[in-house]
Amino acid sequence: MNESRRHVVRPRDQIVKHGLIAGLKAAAAMILVMIALRFLFGVPSLTEIAADWFSAFLPGRAVDFLLETLSFSAKPLMFVGLLILQIMIGSLSGVAYIGLVQLRELENLGRGLWAVAFGVGLWLIAMTAAVPVFGGGYFGADVGRGGTTFAMVALISFTTYGAVLGYLSHSEVVDGSGYVEERRVFLSKMASWGLFGVLALLGVNFVVRPIFSRLVSGRFSGAGMAILSTEITPNEDFYVISKNIIDPSVNANEWRLEIGGLVEKPYSLNLDELRAMPSVEQFVTLECISNPVGGDLISNAKWRGVPLWDILEKAVVQPGVVDILFRAHDDYTESISLEKSMLEQVIVAYEMNGQPLPDEHGFPARLIVPGFFGIKQVKWMTAIEPVSIDYLGFWERRGWTDKPYVKTFSRFDIPWHRSKLFDDSVLVGGVAFAGKRGIRDVEISDDGGEGWVSVDYISEPLSAYTWVIWTMEYTPAKRGPVTLRVRATDGDGDVQTAEFRDTIPDGASGHDDITVLFEDIPA
Repeated sequence: MNESRRHVVRPRDQIVKHGLIAGLKAAAAMILVMIALRFLFGVPSLTEIAADWFSAFLPGRAVDFLLETLSFSAKPLMFVGLLILQIMIGSLSGVAYIGLVQLRELENLGRGLWAVAFGVGLWLIAMTAAVPVFGGGYFGADVGRGGTTFAMVALISFTTYGAVLGYLSHSEVVDGSGYVEERRVFLSKMASWGLFGVLALLGVNFVVRPIFSRLVSGRFSGAGMAILSTEITPNEDFYVISKNIIDPSVNANEWRLEIGGLVEKPYSLNLDELRAMPSVEQFVTLECISNPVGGDLISNAKWRGVPLWDILEKAVVQPGVVDILFRAHDDYTESISLEKSMLEQVIVAYEMNGQPLPDEHGFPARLIVPGFFGIKQVKWMTAIEPVSIDYLGFWERRGWTDKPYVKTFSRFDIPWHRSKLFDDSVLVGGVAFAGKRGIRDVEISDDGGEGWVSVDYISEPLSAYTWVIWTMEYTPAKRGPVTLRVRATDGDGDVQTAEFRDTIPDGASGHDDITVLFEDIPA
């Protein structure tokens, strides 16, 4: 062996330092491959499964706090945090491998084979220990949409980690004067910058963009132009909430809706067959159960689909059924009562505002249950199963109610909170919603709720299950700061409660308010 290329046993601090750096870079390469394969094959990554498992152990109030505080960024932030944890584990594993290399005094070829074996060993540990704990079963057998594919994608990712780690493990050799670099610094820098770039892109996409979107939309205080909601929410502006880090993208040609469970005639539908059935169109407002007082997790759209009972009737539901269970492509589950399923307004929708459902809203088919919060509106549906038990769905098992009827809701859209106004009067307006109960009246108060005045205008609802738009020209009694409150009265005559309650377990309550400042025009 050439003396300048001989194996050298390094001091412990050199092993730790080199191992940490090599492991970090190998973990970065693994994450790059993992993300690419995740979108190529459409199966969830190990990090996503870990995120689902972790969120399942969070108390309901903790989930609610994160959703209310961070909104759309809550789960992506957890995903990024788990990626960082994965990098840290990969870095520590690099120390273990470098120590093994030094102990075994391996030649370059031997190091490469040992590195690949090391990566495969980590994969075996993950598939037989971590994944079952995360609920995915041994080797991902219980991971929806192809456990075998999940295992193979994970194998490629871990093998990449081992191969890169092996490459970097002998990147330093000695000559007569000490340690020198054998491998090109370029690849190491590219790995480091690649990792930084991935985390930066994830941060911009999952954190910065949603916050900026909310700033532009007008629900944060500050200067700008507030916008009054329209009766129909455009698809691109419709609120989006799901349990997933990355929502599924379903292949329409491969999709099937399985109708099974306690039925006499199980069958399945593809998308063309579903579309060929007699359909209905209806306007329905959907609201997330985590929508805070005055929140923007509420939108209205026109949906086209097939009445659920038409689908069930064809299968002949057996006696003794209590609930109808729904399964989704992302392993989400939910249920409604047999009686609720018979209502003609409950549909399996495949169009939204005249267009095929967007991916983020449940393509190719989703459930629409008017009058219930969004936890019952199952997206990416794959199965309908009548069952003989009172089935508790994904969010009910985490503390939310199984009967999530929408509450009476009203909010301000205009003007913006903390606006500075120079006119003698201002147009105030927003939306109000109470499900099938409808809205009888909307009132505002400028004295802390002591006195109330009905607004000037309330739009006609587009259906019995939609919100209304309300407006009023407001003139203050004097210049200066004014706090305005809004409340609605539903069609049954019940006034929206002022009692403030958190969203868990059955939705928020209380009055929305804004503070505006009426100032004189500067001289």
